Amino acid sequence: MKVHKQGSLVGRAIDLSRLRSYNDLLSELERLFSMEGLLTDPNKRWRIVYTNRENDIMVVGDDPWHEFCNIVSKIHIYKQEVEKMAIGMITDDTKSCLEQTPMIVDASKSSSVGQPNSSTTVV
Repeated sequence: MKVHKQGSLVGRAIDLSRLRSYNDLLSELERLFSMEGLLTDPNKRWRIVYTNRENDIMVVGDDPWHEFCNIVSKIHIYKQEVEKMAIGMITDDTKSCLEQTPMIVDASKSSSVGQPNSSTTVV
């Protein structure tokens, strides 16, 4: 079984028959990608999904473990922001760093009629 992580060029192989639960899977994925503690911490915002044999994308953990082992074809690890961008649901808490930078306003283009024209930039 192949596992692909966002930002990694090479996927890794994992043997699900050696694992007994989703907790074992998370521990093994963290070890494989040197991400100890990152996948189990919701504040780190990593998401683990899988594709089944019909190429449907499912969230890891939604199915009973034994069923998951029988239907999974690939596992994917990525940041939650990537998922939201892919489905067009970016919210205020997932704005990109570009959207969070201070707005730069050119005072010479403002609608302040009667004010002295200044070409200074206000931040």
